[in-house]
Amino acid sequence: MIEILIRVFVALVAIAFSIWIYRIIGRFKPSKLDDQSGVIRPELWSAWITVIAGSLFFSFCLFSFAFQDGGTGILLGAAMGAAIAGFMAPSVTLVHAVSWNVHGMCGPSKLFGLTLGRARTEIQWNDIVSSGSTATGYWFIASSDGRRIYWSYLYKGHQSLAQALKKNCPFVDLPTDN
Repeated sequence: MIEILIRVFVALVAIAFSIWIYRIIGRFKPSKLDDQSGVIRPELWSAWITVIAGSLFFSFCLFSFAFQDGGTGILLGAAMGAAIAGFMAPSVTLVHAVSWNVHGMCGPSKLFGLTLGRARTEIQWNDIVSSGSTATGYWFIASSDGRRIYWSYLYKGHQSLAQALKKNCPFVDLPTDN
């Protein structure tokens, strides 16, 4: 019984921490913002920490496998570290940035596994017909021809993009509105 209570407590703490992070990051200012345009992107410090931690985990596991009689579990750990670093690496560049102006939005348009891919697209405000979220927590807007632009609620200043969407596409309910 106590084990179940501990697991429930840990889950509630994780949920509370996630809500706190969401609110803090949402208040940050976007990378660029003025009356007509803006840019949001992943927070660089967290992206770099994730890339470095994944790389260190990969290196440690690979070293353990090679020199410390590590088994296949260690090799799988190395693969996990490489995946963490590799999937997060584009976030330290502008590949995952989302920008908007008086005409529309531009941003990542494809998913690659559980994260965003490198492909980008532009969608005019009057072409936006819906929004939603993925199973991995990315939000998106969709055009009438099926193109999408993805971003995360963890992007610094994401609420500024939400305001621009509400201003330019008031008929589209964002995932936070659902």
